[in-house]
Amino acid sequence: MKASIVGYGTYLPRYRIQREEIARAWGGRGRGENAVAWVNEDIITMATEAAQNALAHGGVKPDDIGAIYLGTESSPFIEQSTIGVIGAALGLRPDIDMVDFGASTRAATAALKTATDAVNVGRIRRGLVIGSDCRQPSPGGELEQGFGAGAAALVVGEGLGVAQIDGSFTYATSFRDTWRATSEPHVRLFEPRYSREYGYAKHLTKAIQGLLAETGIDIQDYHHLALYQPDERAAMGVARSLGATPAQMEAANLFPQVGDAGAALVFLSLAAVLDVAGEGEKVLACSYGSGASDAFAFTVTGKGKTTAMTLDAYLKSKDYLDYTTLLKLRGLLKDPSPPAKMGLPPMSPLISREMAELLRPLGAKCQGCGYVNFPPSERHICIRCGDTSFDTVLLPRNGQIHTFCINFYMPAGFDESPLPVIIADLEDGTRHRALGTEMKPEDVKVDREVEMVVRRLATEDSVNLYGNVFRFPRQAA
Repeated sequence: MKASIVGYGTYLPRYRIQREEIARAWGGRGRGENAVAWVNEDIITMATEAAQNALAHGGVKPDDIGAIYLGTESSPFIEQSTIGVIGAALGLRPDIDMVDFGASTRAATAALKTATDAVNVGRIRRGLVIGSDCRQPSPGGELEQGFGAGAAALVVGEGLGVAQIDGSFTYATSFRDTWRATSEPHVRLFEPRYSREYGYAKHLTKAIQGLLAETGIDIQDYHHLALYQPDERAAMGVARSLGATPAQMEAANLFPQVGDAGAALVFLSLAAVLDVAGEGEKVLACSYGSGASDAFAFTVTGKGKTTAMTLDAYLKSKDYLDYTTLLKLRGLLKDPSPPAKMGLPPMSPLISREMAELLRPLGAKCQGCGYVNFPPSERHICIRCGDTSFDTVLLPRNGQIHTFCINFYMPAGFDESPLPVIIADLEDGTRHRALGTEMKPEDVKVDREVEMVVRRLATEDSVNLYGNVFRFPRQAA
């Protein structure tokens, strides 16, 4: 039996910037909006939440995952795997296949091909494939109007699942258009029209034509097309040249609301289609990046077993930023003061030993009285009864604020200021303390609902430290 998508999940940051706001700063016009990663978000935090949603949607336990593959063009590290942090945050086994795919916005579909092959030959039963990107354009440059951020994840495995993977086809050449050297923070683009016509349009067209010939299915027989969109017009032009209709593109047209989310965009578009597609409908998806396109054919076979936060909910749960704040988030406007040093550097052995409980809400449940002690690595004697026997338990992520304080004056280097410190009563009665994020001081109130998410806590010597923080549950605006 061919591999299938067993479950899928998405994540979009809360914040957006309207393209007309960018246009006002530099002149010109803009239409639509881009998703913007918050100051403590990056590909790791976004990928983690998308993957959690995918596991929940597919009803898949972390122990069932035999491989995890991440595709991104905007890793925060040149030499340091990002996938280990995500695996630890999800509670995946350490003996599984973990691979980073990078250097191209086509990276996530390259990872999907690898996972599909691994399932089809029986090497794994379940694989987790994630696309996550947060690329940085030059201020005022050609790409700034369109770059967005986001993540999406697919659980690929045996059985019918949500959609069967019917086949794939790749077309790749030595074409070069966008690039970013290791010494540069911003993505650059060669002549736009040349890149769109001989790079993007040519490679998508050839990959899709190859897939159609291989599967023997006409383009008109596909109910939905989910194409990579560097802008809205380019994707529509490719579809039209192949004989497709605007109706086939409608469900997957995310560029007006999200922007070019890089390696995540095709997976996000596929999720948008699967949210509305009926059983038996056929879907064609195609990526592009660095002179390569991967085209995939799917047949919808069902819906997810459980519900996670949907893409539509993320799209509607949003707040808008001004351009000055956007520049601050990108680090282009910042306090020149040297950042405060942490008590322990992120690479220290103690931090490494405690990484699991930083990334997952773990507690030490006393076998004598049942009290949950936290953090487990520091609680060898129960603070309630004095017993020394514990079971490690996974705490719920949702709760209500019990009490809090707001730090209004933070030293240089802290991502957020003012910074809430929250003590919350979780759903199982455990009282847990963590920082808050995306919270205005006036909105933090006793008994207000909160949920835990993984965010970047601090950065020192270019090394990031990640952990769980509280945010208000996402709700549609």
